[in-house]
Amino acid sequence: MDRYIGLDAHAASCTLAIVSETGKRLRDFPVETNGAALVEGVRAVPGHRHLIFEEGTQSAWLYETLARYVEEVVVTGVLRSRGPKSDRVDAYALAEKLRIGAVDKPVFKAPGEFTKLRELARIHSMLVLDVVRVQARLKFVYRSRAVATTGTALYSPIHRDQWEGQLPEASRAGQVGK
Repeated sequence: MDRYIGLDAHAASCTLAIVSETGKRLRDFPVETNGAALVEGVRAVPGHRHLIFEEGTQSAWLYETLARYVEEVVVTGVLRSRGPKSDRVDAYALAEKLRIGAVDKPVFKAPGEFTKLRELARIHSMLVLDVVRVQARLKFVYRSRAVATTGTALYSPIHRDQWEGQLPEASRAGQVGK
């Protein structure tokens, strides 16, 4: 007998909803968001367990924690829902999508060999976004003082004194707070 488990994850608690192979809603229950409690909740479901949850902050950890206790784990992109929202409704919707094979945005998770690569790629993306944000703020400072900024010379430490010289004295880095 196959059981389809939808997991709606949050920082403090998760909701598990179990659907039978015929589509009958069997039960749902909240579980504390910690590894031991989630494993216990999943292992309490009899039969061949198929698990689905949405991609998010905790999805890699959930995959690594629960994969060995189920026959199948599917991570899906965040689904848009219409109508009333609740953790219970979301968990049942996930379980039903998995049961009928209607997961439209599966997300690949590979614990082990690709974990480090995925983490490095995530960190790289965050750093690139941070650098772009800081560059935009720096250009804003110069533009707010009517100093034209084109190209990338503004970001070079070699040209820093030349650029600072174009700002009013009160706006220069060495003068802030004096």
